[in-house]
Amino acid sequence: MVYNVECILNEMMKKTKRRVLIIRCGLLGDTIDSTAVVKPLVDHYGDELEIDWVTKPNLEKLFQYDSRINPLLIRFTKLPLIFNLDKLKIIIKSFMNPYDAIINLEVGTKFISLAKYTKSKVKVGLPNKYVAENIKNEHRVRHQLRILQSTFKDIKLDGTYPYLVGSAIDIKEVYDINQKYIVMCPTNSKYHKSNHRGYRAWPLKNWQELIDKVLLETDFDIVVTGNSSEEEFINQLNLNHSRIHNLCGKTPLPDLVELMKKGSCAIANDSGSVHVAGVSCQKVIALHGPTPFKETGPYGSGSNEIIEANLNMKCSPCYNTDAIKSCPSNLCMINLSADMVFKYVIK
Repeated sequence: MVYNVECILNEMMKKTKRRVLIIRCGLLGDTIDSTAVVKPLVDHYGDELEIDWVTKPNLEKLFQYDSRINPLLIRFTKLPLIFNLDKLKIIIKSFMNPYDAIINLEVGTKFISLAKYTKSKVKVGLPNKYVAENIKNEHRVRHQLRILQSTFKDIKLDGTYPYLVGSAIDIKEVYDINQKYIVMCPTNSKYHKSNHRGYRAWPLKNWQELIDKVLLETDFDIVVTGNSSEEEFINQLNLNHSRIHNLCGKTPLPDLVELMKKGSCAIANDSGSVHVAGVSCQKVIALHGPTPFKETGPYGSGSNEIIEANLNMKCSPCYNTDAIKSCPSNLCMINLSADMVFKYVIK
């Protein structure tokens, strides 16, 4: 009898837990920036809040050590709802257990039907209300928070930052790194493009010069990161040195968070990695040229140093404009010298 009473009480407690569905199914950097909405939601609903997060399958491990977040994987985001089993499962389950709120942080149309038909007491964002983006110099973190604030008027925007929960591994034990180090991230999602799509990448020649300079003029070890598909590209660098740790393809996302957290600084192209660094590392050097740093650069954690390495050419930023399509060469990145970046490293 006692056991049955306890079971009933536990079930009642489960039913009183608040549940929120967050729809943000972007790339790594987009997803990290969107985690800024978690703290305001927890402040609003309480510490026992449970969050289902619609995301891409390759980002599932991003939430592995955050007990509040349950990733719901959508494999085919453009597939119509009637054929999309991943979306239909979410909708069907919501009829049995409706959400307290759905927060649709997407501004496109791919998830409007999911937000529309999923059962919830409160619905934020499309299709109920469109919150315009692209306000000049507004960071996308602020835009995501404004979407939240469009319904939750009491939520404060100041003092709110993206965050990640790492794996809490012992760096020395797992990766055999025994002294202070800096992290270098030479790739981004367009690194392999030879046209203007790849213009935001810092050239390998510049990376090599920086590596040589760090080895010669400091006592830092160097940790080089990237995913497994980028190994061939990164192996073009000369990484055969006892103070270089080539961890390309060897660091799950939660481990990368810990590596960034314990490193002296991180240097990265405009990429998902720079956003991991932005919430984890004490000093971040973000290499920018074509892309708008104020809108898409690392937002920071509120307690770290974010440095923009940029030549500030008159034509920058030009990404997603007609100007970049007619640009013959990304001089804004080519002429960003290793010497200039190195000064930020030892600053």
